[in-house]
Amino acid sequence: MRLATVFALLTFSILSMGKIAPNFQGDLIAGGRISLAEELAKDSKKGILLCFWATWCSPCMQELKMVTEKLKTDPTLPIRVLTVNVDTPETSSDVKPTMKLYQFKVPVISDHKHDIFSKYQDSKTLPFSVLIKPNGEIAETFNGFHEEMFAKIKESMK
Repeated sequence: MRLATVFALLTFSILSMGKIAPNFQGDLIAGGRISLAEELAKDSKKGILLCFWATWCSPCMQELKMVTEKLKTDPTLPIRVLTVNVDTPETSSDVKPTMKLYQFKVPVISDHKHDIFSKYQDSKTLPFSVLIKPNGEIAETFNGFHEEMFAKIKESMK
């Protein structure tokens, strides 16, 4: 009982400092499992841009192209990209060919049931991205495709 009380107090303290990104675990389409907490722990200087997308969503493809190109041209950006694919089982077979077609080299978590997506957004509009600071705090959210995304990312990660 004491451990639960300590955890509740710590959770209350953390949440009172700012909105903390909900942790999750998921299956990577390349194999294996991943969690947000583990990814944040890998690099205390870089945040994570968590991008939710689907193969049938043209603006999602635009955003992923922009994000991957920007990371190639500006390796000083203080972020890593983690994507969550929300295709349903009917279209999930398109994910790997789409990644290959566009030559996206980013981790992709499969979220067919939208378990992860629903932790971050109720309206389920795409594309949707969340900038998470290294401490787990949500710094920014992006609904839809935004050309000015990286200006906001640089400002938020200072």
